Amino acid sequence: MSKTKKETILDTALDLFADRGYEATPTSLIAKEAGVSEGLIFKHYVNKTNLLEEVVKAGYRRITDKSKGLVTVSDPAMLIANVLDMPLRLVEDERNFWRMQFRLVDEEIAQKHHKRYTQSVMQKLVEAFKKLGYEEPELESEILMLMVEGLWRLFLTTEDKDQSKKMLDLIKSKYTTR
Repeated sequence: MSKTKKETILDTALDLFADRGYEATPTSLIAKEAGVSEGLIFKHYVNKTNLLEEVVKAGYRRITDKSKGLVTVSDPAMLIANVLDMPLRLVEDERNFWRMQFRLVDEEIAQKHHKRYTQSVMQKLVEAFKKLGYEEPELESEILMLMVEGLWRLFLTTEDKDQSKKMLDLIKSKYTTR
């Protein structure tokens, strides 16, 4: 199935925002790379900020769809292991999206959608830690999410995949063998 021009614009914008950054990517370049007119971009999106928001939203929709099965398991230890596996799995599937997010760390749009996504994961973690009998499930969940954020950056930026996987396995062993 071929992509619509609107999908092509979103995909091209994602790639360019990931490679060059949002500020350094003019809509004229997006249009040129997507093979459309700049006017068509503004027909679909009010402005460049609106385009960015749509790129971010579309990315989180894909991420949510891909991770849904990981956070719906009933075994709490398995859920924690799955959450820890999410950075590796999702970076492999959506590398440019996470590269863009990494560059947009200070952008309100990116923060808002990332927070919305991680809050739903946090709720599941709190429930898992409660089931496992942890004294402070909310704090454990926050600590685990800090590790997940670190793993996201690590898997995105490292060349040494074996070392990264060893670190992941060590973290998982601390939480899943209680």
